[in-house]
Amino acid sequence: MKKLLTISSLIYLLILGGCSQNTLTSPKEKSNSIGGVSLQIDKNNAPQDVVTVVAYLSRTGYDTLNGSLDLLSDSSADIFIQNIPAGQWHLTVDALNDSNAVVYSGETDVQISDGFTTQVNLTLVPTGQGTGSIYIKVNWGTNQPVFVDNRGNPVFTVLQNPSNPNAVSEVKIIYDNGIYKMWYLCTYNAGTGNVWYAESTDGIHWVNKSDSPVLDVDTTSAWDDHAIGGGSVIKDGNIYKMHFNGLRENYGQSSTGLAISTDGIKWQKFSNPVLPDDSLNQYHIGTETVLKVGGTYYLYYGASPVNNYDAFTINLATSADGITWTKYQGNPILTASLSWEGIGITYPSVIYDGNQFVMIYENSARDKEGIAYSSDGIHWTKNQNPVFTKYQTKWAQIDYPFLIKVGNEYRIYYSCGTGTDQLSISFARSFNIK
Repeated sequence: MKKLLTISSLIYLLILGGCSQNTLTSPKEKSNSIGGVSLQIDKNNAPQDVVTVVAYLSRTGYDTLNGSLDLLSDSSADIFIQNIPAGQWHLTVDALNDSNAVVYSGETDVQISDGFTTQVNLTLVPTGQGTGSIYIKVNWGTNQPVFVDNRGNPVFTVLQNPSNPNAVSEVKIIYDNGIYKMWYLCTYNAGTGNVWYAESTDGIHWVNKSDSPVLDVDTTSAWDDHAIGGGSVIKDGNIYKMHFNGLRENYGQSSTGLAISTDGIKWQKFSNPVLPDDSLNQYHIGTETVLKVGGTYYLYYGASPVNNYDAFTINLATSADGITWTKYQGNPILTASLSWEGIGITYPSVIYDGNQFVMIYENSARDKEGIAYSSDGIHWTKNQNPVFTKYQTKWAQIDYPFLIKVGNEYRIYYSCGTGTDQLSISFARSFNIK
């Protein structure tokens, strides 16, 4: 087993007499306080496959700063980064092998303050097989699952769709015979929307595979005539099943319908919703996951009352055939109970991993994503802290998480944006979420 690489990072703040650098200063926040960072690397105990250590400092509205250390040739054991505006920065440290693959990594937040010295201890964790994929964990004395943002984000944008949408979002992905297959929502003016289809060989480089939506609104219907989104897609034997969400009006009532396909592109809808809304407690229903475990189908959905769109709870319905659903009598199965969750939680993305259900979900502010575990799919235990937040990214917002596991890698695909409606699709990864 590879050993962990520990870095003691001493943060020295250098007061430089009121000097500032315009190229690094946020347009919203000017700062004349300048500091520096010195990271002290334990070269003697570094794993044999590590040859370079690179440190990155990032902060919204500022250029990313970096420094590096060559363990083989540099006489110093320090990385110095200077001329840093005071404030909170995000520190990422990567250890690379001689093929420039990231084999160890770690991250934390550091506060650059006038006249204050902070010592940060990071444990760099193996990323797995020297593939360059990144798994990051900060050693705070507990084993916290953490997802790390893909540096090449976004991986899919509105420019890759021919319909000129305002946003692409709410992806649902399956890995089928070596191909990542993605169904995603395109939204347009007044909140209208439909479902499109794309493919990838690596889950990073995507190609839209149709000139028109694969599932569209039904203008003759009373329940899905405004917009639809792909709530969940599974391959059940040789049949693809999409449980989609139909919307009657923008931010109006929503229910879940069913469509089936033999190729994932040409779909046949059932005429009526299989999981209808009601007029009071579950006025907004948003199905996010359908799983088949044994002989039972599990459907996880968010729901909120008629007068409070943000007060979502997470609920469960079960079925013997994937068509006729029974809502669990003990609903909701999860509600907001932690301070970071706000007034509601929603968008439950669930996988069955070995003998355990694992759920990623989103808070009401839609800037943090949490994780919960269950042995039966009904009773859940939450991790107390979020496993991914917008502050780990360059985005002003993150939304609609979708969890998938391929091989030994877990990914959260999410919608992201700079604060406008033009959402794109990105992902974060982890190699251990237990």
